[in-house]
Amino acid sequence: MAITVFVSFNHADQKQLEAFDLLKNKTKHVFESHDHLCKEVSPDGSEKLIICQINEGRSKPMREEIIKKFEQCSKLVVLMGNETYKDAWVEWEVNNFYKMKDALLPGKAWMNIRGMFLEGCEKATAPKALECRSTQRLAWDPEALEKWIDELS
Repeated sequence: MAITVFVSFNHADQKQLEAFDLLKNKTKHVFESHDHLCKEVSPDGSEKLIICQINEGRSKPMREEIIKKFEQCSKLVVLMGNETYKDAWVEWEVNNFYKMKDALLPGKAWMNIRGMFLEGCEKATAPKALECRSTQRLAWDPEALEKWIDELS
């Protein structure tokens, strides 16, 4: 049976985008994510996409959409590159997923969250939201990730 997993990562990091796509295409499970892009109109009327900051008012609909996705997801994995620990969206996603799942399974929500180092980033700093919960980390190994997703599901 396919499990729905939310994948949190730094969307500004091309290596992380490629890793997400690779994982998504190699699994029997459903991998969800949400970009953090807002349209910005320049003075000449042209539009461009920029990464919306978590504390901006225009990020509220994105945050609400992510919460809806969390409701459908059993697990969360954070792709960890060298800059992931600085990403406020990743922190927000981990903290809010944890709060939601901990309300359902008090004391056990952490079992449904993992960090996975990207290839070549094995010494990357983990986001604080993962550190404070002593969340297990996986090396870059899509098969190990698949095995973890299948556990207790």
